[in-house]
Amino acid sequence: MKRSFKTIISEGYEQFIKDIKQTKWAIIVIIAYFVFGRKFIYSICPLIILTGYPCPSCGLTRAGIRLLHFDFEGAWHMHPFIYVVAILVFHYCWNRYIRLQLRQPKSMKILAGIALVALVIFYIYRMVCYFPGEPPMSYYSGNLLHTCKNFLANLFVQ
Repeated sequence: MKRSFKTIISEGYEQFIKDIKQTKWAIIVIIAYFVFGRKFIYSICPLIILTGYPCPSCGLTRAGIRLLHFDFEGAWHMHPFIYVVAILVFHYCWNRYIRLQLRQPKSMKILAGIALVALVIFYIYRMVCYFPGEPPMSYYSGNLLHTCKNFLANLFVQ
């Protein structure tokens, strides 16, 4: 049965609202984490906070913001995988809210797995070629491990 454009939009919107209601506490916690991280901590990346080293996805948020501002070159410079993420998000949303498939097809899971492996390989490449350098491939010395190491060193030296 063919659905009209109005029906597609209406049903997709209803599904989106249902998804938001089901995940509202997760969304609230994530927003609170981002606000707290931006306000009181120098980074929102847990790996940077703990170790000072960038994670494989470091730069994706900034690349996403640049992409939303139509700064395609800046998004590519921050993290080229933003385009892979954008395609996967578009594919997910198309299946979930337009086609109303509550379960994602197996091909989507395979593509996401391949993208994750490629992301880690690209991270290793960036760490070898560009670390330490300009953000996001920078070392942050105010990390928790460095602070603990200095604290313990000062504690035992005195």
